[in-house]
Amino acid sequence: MALAKSHTEPKGVRRIRVLRIAHASLTPALRGRERGIATTFPEVDLEVIAPRKWLESGVEVHTEPDDLFPVRTAQTYFSGHMQLFGYDPKVLVEALREHRPHIIDMDHEPYSVPCAEILTIRNLYSPQVPIVMQTAQNILKRYPLPFSLLERRALNQVSAAYMCSETVREVLEAKGFDKPTRIVPFGVDLDMFKFRPRTNGAVHTVGFVGRLLPAKGVSLLIDALSRTNDKKWRLLIVGDGEQRVQLEKTITEGGFGDRVEFTGAVRYEDVPQFFAKMDVLVVPTITTKKIREQFGRVIVEAMASGVPVIGSTCGAIPEVIGDAGLIFDEGSVEGLTTNLLRFFNDSGLRAALAVKGRRRVEQRFTWKRVAHGIFELYREVLGCRDGSADINL
Repeated sequence: MALAKSHTEPKGVRRIRVLRIAHASLTPALRGRERGIATTFPEVDLEVIAPRKWLESGVEVHTEPDDLFPVRTAQTYFSGHMQLFGYDPKVLVEALREHRPHIIDMDHEPYSVPCAEILTIRNLYSPQVPIVMQTAQNILKRYPLPFSLLERRALNQVSAAYMCSETVREVLEAKGFDKPTRIVPFGVDLDMFKFRPRTNGAVHTVGFVGRLLPAKGVSLLIDALSRTNDKKWRLLIVGDGEQRVQLEKTITEGGFGDRVEFTGAVRYEDVPQFFAKMDVLVVPTITTKKIREQFGRVIVEAMASGVPVIGSTCGAIPEVIGDAGLIFDEGSVEGLTTNLLRFFNDSGLRAALAVKGRRRVEQRFTWKRVAHGIFELYREVLGCRDGSADINL
């Protein structure tokens, strides 16, 4: 377990001990949320539990220490699926006994097995500690037994929830959750994703970043680009997935394989170098029974990097882009083609969207702003008085 740097406790302010349990908080680069809390609110005594390793965006990532707070790693059991696995319970029990948190911050959906495990161990060993749940489910589903019972139990027992978009809150409220909620978006590290002005080169690089699944709309993007063959463009596809073979076949049959590059799965730390090669990012997600865009983290990362975004109306995409990008009706190849042509033909539009996107990120999506939203929810749950961090437990 890595040791955190010591903080000088603010005079008259009591420390709040927080135990954060999250399957994806594996490396410092993936802990923007936690690091934002630690640097913005030194009165928070944070400790993180993460799996020893996890398959993140198709890449196996081993958990690393952090210089801002302790990180405990736990063996996981039964499944690599984020909703079905279990943590080594000994690690959870030890953290409760040793860290003695005032609040548990859990990044697991209410119907999931890890959520059920965390609730059970909390109930047995620290029943007085409230749990705040981070949730991202934005499709209203009715789960079969036992998951429906697990979900109902979680919604009854957690004290509050925060979510990345309004579409998620709508689903949670539809399920009868009437406790405190807060919209807390994904953030972006502005030092990692740096603004780089584009040079208006002769060839426009169109980018896609994500899993290669039918619902992610890459086939639609290829179809739209094929209708602009008279324009000078290349397509950079960052990511991997089950649809890759079919996409490569479509591209070859279309006769423009020399204009397309597949990178395969990449480490998160390497994503900024691919944004540096793009002139525009397209997020063409299509709603299905299983997929509805919950936020679109790549959107804010692209905008931070000075890359304009063209996105569909799927899920939270319009909410995240706002007026800093171009939107088309999901599933509409005509709509996407029109927006691509607007982008190719208008250098002024390209420059304006790059600036507006970066400004929107700086105003809404920094990890510091994210930290403020989470901290205020902690204070609400703990009943803290204005002007202090006293804890009523």
